[in-house]
Amino acid sequence: MAMVLDAFVESLMGKLLEFMAEKMSMVLGVKDELEKLQRRMERIRGFLESAERKRYADPNINTWVTELKDIMYDAEDIIDRCMAKGRILSEDHTSKSAVCHSSCLFSCFSNIKFRHEIGSKIRKLNDRLKEMNEDRSILSKLDHTENYVQVRGVNPRQTHPIEVKSDIVGTQIEEATQSLVESLIKEDSKKYRILGIVGMGGIGKTTLARHIYNNERIKENFSIRVWACVSQKFSETELLKEIISGAVKKSEEAKTKAELEEAETKAELVSLLSSALSKRFFIVLDDVWGTDVWEDLLRSPLKSARASGRIVITTRDTNVARNMRAEIHPVDKMDNDSGWKLLHNKVLEDGDDDEEEEISRLKEIGVQIVEKCDGLPLAIKVIAGVLKQKDRSPREWNKVLKSDAWSMSQLHQELPGALFLSYENLPSYLKQCFLYCSLFPEDYIMGCDELICYWVAEGFIHMEDRAQRDIIMEDIAEDFYRELIERNLLQPYDDDYWSILPGEWGDLPGNRCKMHDLLRSLALFLTRDESIFLEGEQSSNINPLTKIRRLSMGERVEVPDVIKQQKCLRTLMLRMSPRTNELFERLRFLRIITINDAQLERLPDSIRDLLHLRHLDLDETGISNLPESIGCLVNLQILKLSDCRSLHSLPKAITKLTNLRCLCLGGETQLSHVPKGIGKLIHLNHLEGFVIGMQDDEGCDLEELQSLFELRFLSIMNLERAQPVRAPVLKNALSLRILILTSNQLEDAEEAIATRRIEKIYNELSPPSTNLETLRIKSFFGTGFSSWMMSPSLNESFPTLTSIQLYHCKSCPQLPPLGLLPQLKYLRIDGACAIKTIGPEFLDPRASAGAGTAFLRLEVLEFCSMDNWEEWSFGMVEGVGEERRGASKLLPRLKRLLLWFCSKLRALPEGLRHATSLQELDIYNADNLIEINNLPALKSLNIQCCSRLEHVKNLDKLQYLEVRGMETSATDADEETEHLSQWLLELLQNAPAALQNLKKFTLGCGLPVLKTFLKDGPNWPIIQRIPHVSIEAYDETSYIEYTKDPFAFKTNVVESEESVDG
Repeated sequence: MAMVLDAFVESLMGKLLEFMAEKMSMVLGVKDELEKLQRRMERIRGFLESAERKRYADPNINTWVTELKDIMYDAEDIIDRCMAKGRILSEDHTSKSAVCHSSCLFSCFSNIKFRHEIGSKIRKLNDRLKEMNEDRSILSKLDHTENYVQVRGVNPRQTHPIEVKSDIVGTQIEEATQSLVESLIKEDSKKYRILGIVGMGGIGKTTLARHIYNNERIKENFSIRVWACVSQKFSETELLKEIISGAVKKSEEAKTKAELEEAETKAELVSLLSSALSKRFFIVLDDVWGTDVWEDLLRSPLKSARASGRIVITTRDTNVARNMRAEIHPVDKMDNDSGWKLLHNKVLEDGDDDEEEEISRLKEIGVQIVEKCDGLPLAIKVIAGVLKQKDRSPREWNKVLKSDAWSMSQLHQELPGALFLSYENLPSYLKQCFLYCSLFPEDYIMGCDELICYWVAEGFIHMEDRAQRDIIMEDIAEDFYRELIERNLLQPYDDDYWSILPGEWGDLPGNRCKMHDLLRSLALFLTRDESIFLEGEQSSNINPLTKIRRLSMGERVEVPDVIKQQKCLRTLMLRMSPRTNELFERLRFLRIITINDAQLERLPDSIRDLLHLRHLDLDETGISNLPESIGCLVNLQILKLSDCRSLHSLPKAITKLTNLRCLCLGGETQLSHVPKGIGKLIHLNHLEGFVIGMQDDEGCDLEELQSLFELRFLSIMNLERAQPVRAPVLKNALSLRILILTSNQLEDAEEAIATRRIEKIYNELSPPSTNLETLRIKSFFGTGFSSWMMSPSLNESFPTLTSIQLYHCKSCPQLPPLGLLPQLKYLRIDGACAIKTIGPEFLDPRASAGAGTAFLRLEVLEFCSMDNWEEWSFGMVEGVGEERRGASKLLPRLKRLLLWFCSKLRALPEGLRHATSLQELDIYNADNLIEINNLPALKSLNIQCCSRLEHVKNLDKLQYLEVRGMETSATDADEETEHLSQWLLELLQNAPAALQNLKKFTLGCGLPVLKTFLKDGPNWPIIQRIPHVSIEAYDETSYIEYTKDPFAFKTNVVESEESVDG
C-alpha cells in the first residue's frame, strides 16, 4: 500500500474537480455521474484516516480499505485517460489552427463506443462506491473526522564507517569497545582472526562496529582499514572491488582503478585483493546474512594475503558467526540510563539551553518511553524523531507513551511496535513517501532528486495554492525528504563529501540517504498488498487476488505472469532489460518505468500507447535513438537519459512534452544538440545537459532558456557555440539553485573572435542571485571572468552561494573576490594556468583599506594544477596594528587546504596561521615551496614530492604526518646515495618536544632509506618515541610497521641479523 488511502483520495478529488471543470466531461455526457462520485467520496472521506489506522488490527477493515483503493485506482485511470486524449486532440488542433472550437473537442469523443465505454465505467464506479458507503458493519467501527484537513507542516542501508557522535552514549558501548579493541590488537601467530558482533536488527551492531573502527588504537595498529557493507543480496565482484579500493592508498588509486576496470572475473579480483593486503589489515564486513561471503569469496584471498589482519562482522544470525569460526560478541540491549541519554541527544539535536531544561523535566516520561523500546537503539532514535515533532509538554509525551500502536498484534515479530508508531505518527502525505522507499534494493543509496522525481510522478505531491509561483511541487517534495530525515526514518549518507578527488563534481551534503533495513522491512510489510520487490531467484508467490500496482526487480528479467495478467501495474523498476517487447503492450497503465541496463538498445513501438506514463528513466542504457512517437506521451513529467553513450540526438517530438518537468541528459550522454523548441516546455525545473546547437543553426540557442521560469537546476554544454542574445539570459530563472557552465575552446584562426564571443556570452548569462547555491564553470577560455563574478558587491549579488568549482579557466589572470561570499563553504580552483599571484583582491577588493573579513564560512579550499602560480599573499594580515586585529575574521572555519601540482608556488601566506580551524593540509608536487611554519591547529599533514622544502616547524598540535618522495641524493666515496631530507630528519629528532601530539608517522621512500629505520639502523632511535610508524618502499614490497605501546616491530626486510618479526 504505497498509496495511503486518505492522501490518495484527497489527491484524486483534486484531479476530479479539475476534470469536471473542463469541457470534456460535458462532451462525454457523464458530468452528473461525476458529481455523484464526488459527493460519495466526500461522504466517505472523513472515515479514511481512521480506516488506515485500524486496518492492521482488523482484517475486515483491511479488506474494506483494499477494495476502496481499487475503486480509487480505477477512477484515476479513467480520468487520466480522458484528460490525456483531450491533450492529444488539443495538440493536434493547435498545430492546424490558431483557434480551437468546442466542436473539435467533440470530435475526440465522437466514437460512440468510446463514449459508451467511459460512461459505463464511471457508473460502475459509482455503484461500487455506493456499496462501500452503505457497509455499516465497517463504518460503525471507524471514527469520523470532521473538516478533514491535512496541514503540510514541514520542519525546515549502504552502511558507512562515519561515526555519529550523538549515538555514543553510556558506559556499555565504551566498555565493550575497549575490551574488543584490546583483543583485536593483541599479537599472535594467526594469519587472521574474526570477531562476530551479533544481535537483532536495530540493536546497535553497526554503531559498535563503527566505534571500534574509528578507535585510535585500531588506526595506529592497522595500516589498512576497510569498511564494506555486505547485505543479503551482494554482488561478489562489486564487494571485492570495494574492499580492494579501500585497501589501497590515495597515491595508488589511479593505478588500482585501472586494474579494477581491466579485471573481468572473480578470480582476477581475488588475486588483486591478495596483493592489495600488503600490510596489517582491519576489515569490517557489516550486515552479513550468510557464510557464503566468507566461504566462497573472502577466505581464500585473506588467507593468501601478504600480511595478517583482523576481520569484524556484524550479523543478526549467531550461526553465521559460529560457522565462520568467529569469536562471538552478543550486543546487549541498551540499559534505560543509556537509552534516556540517547533519546535526550536525538530530541535535543541543535537545541539550546532552554530546550535542555524543558526536556530534563520530561525525563520520567522519557524513561518510560525508553522502557517500551525494550533496549533497541534504533527504536529509541526513531521515537525521538516522533517526539521532535511534538510540543515539549507532559501531555504530548504521554500521548506517545500511551498510544496503542505499541501493541499492534498484526505486525511481524521482528518489527517492534516502536517503529510502527514512528510510521503511524506521520501525516498521510509523508507515509506514502516513506513507504515508496522500500521499492529500492536493500542498502541502496537514494538521491534526494531521485526520490523527488518518483514522488512527483506518483502523484504524492500536489499544490494547494497554485497562485504561489515561487513554490513548485519539487520544492514541497524536498521538504518532505528533509522531514523524513529529521524524523530518523531516512538516514543521511554523506560519504566524506568534502574529500572530493580531482575531476569529480561531488554531491551536495545531505542530498543522499539510505533506509535502515529494519525500517525497510516495516515498509515492505505495510505495502505487501500492492507493492513487491523481487531479487535474483526470489520466489514470486503472488496471491492472484492481490492486485500488484508497483514492482521493483533486481537481477532478474522476467515479470511474473500473474502481474502481466492483472494489467494494473503502475510502477515498474528494472535493473535488467525486459526480454520481450510485448511487456508494455500488456501493461497500459504504467506511470513509472525505470530500466537501467546497457542491453536495452531501443524502445518498443508500444511505448506510444502508455498515455498514463509520467516517469521514464533510461539512464545507463544502450539506447541509440528515441522514436518520434514519444511525443504522444502527453503526461510525461520526467525523462532521464544520462550516461547513454550511444545516444547522439533527440527527436523533434520531444518538444511536444509540455508537462515535462525534468530532462536529464548528463554524464556520458554525448548529444550533438538539443532540438529547437525546448523553451516551450515551460514546466522544466531540472535541465541537465542542455547542449547548445550546431554552427549550422541546428538545435537550441540560449534564448530558449528565457521562458523557463521554474528552473532549479541547469547544466549548459558547448557554450562556445552560443550566439549573444543582448539580454540577461537567466533573468527569469529566479529560483535557480545549481548552475553548471561548460565550454570547449576553439582551436582555429578565429580564436580571438571566439574568445570575445564567449566573454560576452558569460556576461549575458548573469544568473539571478536569490537562491543560487552551487556554481561550476569548466573550460572557460575568456581572458577574464565575467563582470557579475568580478563585482565588488559579490556578497550582495550571491548571498546563498555555498559551493564554487572553477575548472580550466586557463586564460584568466585574476580570481574573483570570492572571499566576500557570506555562505561559501567549498571552493576549488583547478587549472587556472594564467594566475601568477593571488593577493588581497581574492579576499576583498577593499582589503587594502583594512577590511579584515573574508571567507567567513569556507571549510574546504583546494588549488590544483596551477602551473604558473608563484605568490600567495593575504596582504591585510601581514602588516601591523589595526590590520592585524582584523585577521581573526580570516578563514575562521577553514578545515582543509589542498595544494596539488602548484610547482612554482614559493610560500604559504603568513596569514594562514590565523586560520585557527585548519586541521588538514595536503601538499603534492609543490617543487618550489621552502617552508611550512606556524599552523597552530593543524592535526594532519601530508607532503609529497616537494623537492626544495627546507623547514617544517611550529606545528604544535600535529597528530598525523605522512611524507613521500622527499629523499635527497648525495655522493659518498664516489657513490651516489639517498638520504632522508634534512628538514624531516630534524623534525623527527625533535619529535618529543616539537611534535608532542604526534600519533602516527607514515613514510614512503626508497629501499636504502627504509633500511636506515631498522633496529640496527642509524634512524631507528628517532622513530622509537613515536606511537606508531609505517614505512613502505616505493616498490610496495618492503615495509616496516612499528608500534611503541604495546611494543611491536614488523618488517619483511632482512638487514644484518634483523629478523622478519623483530
